[in-house]
Amino acid sequence: MVELLAEMVKKSDESTSQQKEMISEMKTMRKEISAMHKDIRKNNIMLSEHSRAIITLAENVDSFSAYDERISELEKKVFKK
Repeated sequence: MVELLAEMVKKSDESTSQQKEMISEMKTMRKEISAMHKDIRKNNIMLSEHSRAIITLAENVDSFSAYDERISELEKKVFKK
């Protein structure tokens, strides 16, 4: 009976140490996940800023295209090409 109790205490100690290791690993994982969430938020902000910049650039290209067409028409009239 004493041997059985000693074995149970030993297994209990092993289980406790395994639980502590798992808790430590989980804390590390939580920190890593938190850092990844921050990175994802930063990337999302950068993507939205890039999207806005691309839209603005596209609008400017449209404006320049319209100016180019107007200038071409004026050149045709002035220089009668």
